[in-house]
Amino acid sequence: MMQHAHAPVHAAAAPPCPPHGQNRISPNNRFIPVCEHADQEIGTTASRRTRRGDFLRAATWAIAHRLHPKAGDTTLRVARDLAARLNADGHVAYCRDTMWRRLGISRRTLERHIAVLRELGLLVWAVHGTRTNTRPAGSGEWAGTATIYAAVVPRAWDDALGHRVNGHGYHARHIGFTEHGRQMAIADARRRTRPARRRDTPSCKTNHPRPQAEMRGKKNNTSAPRGIRPRPRRRHEVPEPYRASPGQAAHAVSVAAWVRPRVPWTQGEGLRRLAFALRPWIAAGLSAADLAADLSVWRVSRRPASPASVIMARWSETAADEPAADPGGGEETPCGVPPNAAFLAAMDTVRSRLSPPVEPEPDPPGFVIRDRILASLAGADRARRARTAGQCLTFAEWEAVCDARERAPW
Repeated sequence: MMQHAHAPVHAAAAPPCPPHGQNRISPNNRFIPVCEHADQEIGTTASRRTRRGDFLRAATWAIAHRLHPKAGDTTLRVARDLAARLNADGHVAYCRDTMWRRLGISRRTLERHIAVLRELGLLVWAVHGTRTNTRPAGSGEWAGTATIYAAVVPRAWDDALGHRVNGHGYHARHIGFTEHGRQMAIADARRRTRPARRRDTPSCKTNHPRPQAEMRGKKNNTSAPRGIRPRPRRRHEVPEPYRASPGQAAHAVSVAAWVRPRVPWTQGEGLRRLAFALRPWIAAGLSAADLAADLSVWRVSRRPASPASVIMARWSETAADEPAADPGGGEETPCGVPPNAAFLAAMDTVRSRLSPPVEPEPDPPGFVIRDRILASLAGADRARRARTAGQCLTFAEWEAVCDARERAPW
């Protein structure tokens, strides 16, 4: 762990008076790399301090214009990693031992590209790391001092983008733009704020005519004429057989909770979706026991993808097969005498004796279901280990049974 608490404060450093930083641009207006280590210090550099955005733009500009023969995509990756860890003062810890592993490059490659950024005038030393132990003597611990870099931009980048800079060196400030730089800054801002082009086809929208407001009197607040605003429609209209009041919906959920454990092919469906699909059957007068008995004899796949869709499709087929009622225009069909109250009471008594009503059982708590599942798995494991050689189909299964018996505790 590198120590940062003992690093000196750099914000109070005096404005530098560099003796060497004047000829960073040659007479033919070509950039000259900063090769001397003495010119790569925070107090002797000709570059000015900057923040994350300008540092990345300057690094991209320098690499795109090939100001250094060894700068490339890896150099830009190193610059982005450093920019992501810059603090408010524009300083960043080197962290070489973790940085080269994070970028997936060798340590020597990382050192070479850091040197390229220093020669491009994009990095300067704020603190030189040392191996001097900063922990108290006799503590048995060691911690050195980290190398800290400061992000800067060269004067060549300011001149290329038309920046007006006040001062010289690390403490110089960007105070404005030249006329050419202002046009470039406006074009760059428009390009960066332009929305990305959509790759999917936009939805078709029609500008419907809006009603005109009526001007009455001298008031500013006017409203549209009454009767013109369209009535808002519901986003989703529930079909007639599936509509239910809150009480009916709650009853359907309780019925679905009783039916689902007893019908295997419905156990993969959500409780509320299953209750919604069973609403027409419940409204038709079927009890939970009748629904479980009917659903158990349906010929469906063992695990349908959507049991609720299967139930709704079967209800649609049943409703389509029923003949439509003739509204009074046809011949009257003869009908028998309706049963009286005594006959209906006798039929209810017989039905109750033959098939007593089954009350929905409450759902067991979660820990009971968990214990049942664990007991079932343990029983299956015991049955698998108790198989004999004649009950195994292959020799590999018999070897697996033997291995399980050896691993089983006494």
